[in-house]
Amino acid sequence: MAEAETQSPALPLGWASRVVIYDGPRLRLEYTGPTDPARVLVAFPPFDYPFHTDQGGWGTKSFTKRSMAHVCVFHRDEDWHQHDEFFDAMRACRAYFGAAPQLTAYGFSMGGYGAFLGAQALDASCAIAVSPQSSIDPNVVRFERRYREQWAKMDGWYHDLREHLDDKRSYTVMVDPMHGQDKKHEARLPKPAQYSRVLLHGAGHAGIQTIVDMGQSAALFDLLRGDSAPRDMRIAYRRGRRDGFRYVRKMGILLHQQQKPAARMLYAIAQDKGYRRLLKKWDPLYE
Repeated sequence: MAEAETQSPALPLGWASRVVIYDGPRLRLEYTGPTDPARVLVAFPPFDYPFHTDQGGWGTKSFTKRSMAHVCVFHRDEDWHQHDEFFDAMRACRAYFGAAPQLTAYGFSMGGYGAFLGAQALDASCAIAVSPQSSIDPNVVRFERRYREQWAKMDGWYHDLREHLDDKRSYTVMVDPMHGQDKKHEARLPKPAQYSRVLLHGAGHAGIQTIVDMGQSAALFDLLRGDSAPRDMRIAYRRGRRDGFRYVRKMGILLHQQQKPAARMLYAIAQDKGYRRLLKKWDPLYE
């Protein structure tokens, strides 16, 4: 979760902060929230989020600011959770809360994969993954070259998502269909009965940051709270993307390369919004 806040927000009255509910060799889970939450968000970070940090877990400032009870998952290794301890930690998380609260698994990139992988063991009601990978095993996903350094440190790929996704909970993938690698990963994911997509055209891999930049954070948090449906997020994204920097850049580059008349419309938006990086590239085309 991209966080602009530099200082930790004040805790709501009666909340505990960073309660360690699981502490193992590879994973640590910390809970922030009230003693009797009705809903808890379990947040899985991208691969490069630090295992030890004074700043708290991935997204904790944003969640706390919005009074959203949450568990932050910390991973020691950049290994896409390819070990059995992962499921022990997920079951321990559910056991800590008991049967009552609804859990939502949520993550970005490697964390998106983790959210899908862990939802069943968490007995989560839903899982939301932004720009997830389906695997980084080069023998399986030959198109994936971004994580070769991480793969070189791993000893194999052991978990099959088909064994851990079911029809009992909902799964939502948020992905840019124009991003070559992410699009191929999404196509490889299992598709249970309650599977849905939120297409983030022009966002690239950085789907969350794009949503934040275009001023649609509220729509994202409504989805994470369970107060809205994926369809509402789609509508919000389409409403906000028209003049968002990443969308204008992606579509503008494509349309200018193809010499389409509509490219001029993206150029006009860049002028109106003052996107200097884009104008530097496109101004010479209109001189």
